[in-house]
Amino acid sequence: MNILYFILPAFLMIITSIYLYYYIARAISILNIDVNKQRVKLVIISMVIMIMYFSLRDFGVGVVVVLHIITISLLMDLINLILKIIGKGKNIKHYKWTIIYKSGIIPITLSAIILAYGYWNMNNIIEKDYTIYTTKEIREEGYRVAMISDLHYGTVMNSEKLKKACKAIEKAEPDIVVLCGDIVDEKTNLEQMQEAAEILGDIKSKFGVFYVYGNHDDARYSSIPTYTKGELKSELLSNNIHVLVDQSYEINEDFIIVGRDDEGFSKEEGRRSGEDLISNIDKNRFILLLDHQPSELDENSTLGYDLQLSGHTHKGQIWPIGLISELFNFNELEYGCKEIGNYEVIVSSGISGWNYPIRTGSTSEYLIINIKKQD
Repeated sequence: MNILYFILPAFLMIITSIYLYYYIARAISILNIDVNKQRVKLVIISMVIMIMYFSLRDFGVGVVVVLHIITISLLMDLINLILKIIGKGKNIKHYKWTIIYKSGIIPITLSAIILAYGYWNMNNIIEKDYTIYTTKEIREEGYRVAMISDLHYGTVMNSEKLKKACKAIEKAEPDIVVLCGDIVDEKTNLEQMQEAAEILGDIKSKFGVFYVYGNHDDARYSSIPTYTKGELKSELLSNNIHVLVDQSYEINEDFIIVGRDDEGFSKEEGRRSGEDLISNIDKNRFILLLDHQPSELDENSTLGYDLQLSGHTHKGQIWPIGLISELFNFNELEYGCKEIGNYEVIVSSGISGWNYPIRTGSTSEYLIINIKKQD
């Protein structure tokens, strides 16, 4: 795993703790309390420790709240600095601004508004459409593929919301439904896992529902998982969902689906190479590759695959994670569609989100991909 995954969070935690001390001390100072006294310093340090503990204990919503407050507060610091520079030597006093600035009320208020929007945005699922053209000899009407990824069932979605989304997908009349990983995770209990499998297995399509594992599906990040990977697979199969683990499935004589085991699993268990998976497949057929993480794209583009569908990135569920991810190249493709020669990759932001019922960096979506013959 990229070492930055460990270094950046540790660095952010230290910087956040230091800034929280400064933020609280500044707010207390408007009450004419001497923040330089040892006793006051100890109180502020205790407050910082409590805030960081409760925020990081389960890495829950508290982390998001604190980071939003600090980000907005930093912008306030910048505004305050600009006002000081403008007023320097002009004897201009900004008394009202100083009180508002030091109190910290604006970062708290704006964070509440942004996070309320993030909650609404997480639950506002949209349809994202793509049209892919191929020179291969597929059937005249082409194929319509519906894609769901990163459901993380139980974080936000309940049965009512999921059924509503599935009904919307059915209205698009898909030929194929693909589930590209992280449909459940470490916080999904056994009953919820079974419920999700039953609802998703009921989606009406011409050729069926196909599933590839994501890095969260086997609840590996839980110390006490409520279901096993075997139980998950059994439940999926019992609901007529095809589970593809480094396997291919023939739809027609002109269309094949290849499903890869997740890259995260492969580092421990090993997975077949993209070349090996396609070695015995007729390259004249349209080959759809399902891989939870958008990886090995350049290699895949040379092997004969036509289209890859992936999720995993969430397009940066919480702003500005997506920007940071792109800056440090955490993912080969963060979001959207990319052409590499005759090969195309589509990465979805996912139909829901991980761990937090909040989405400020992207939208919740399912995909409808129309695959058509090139004229």
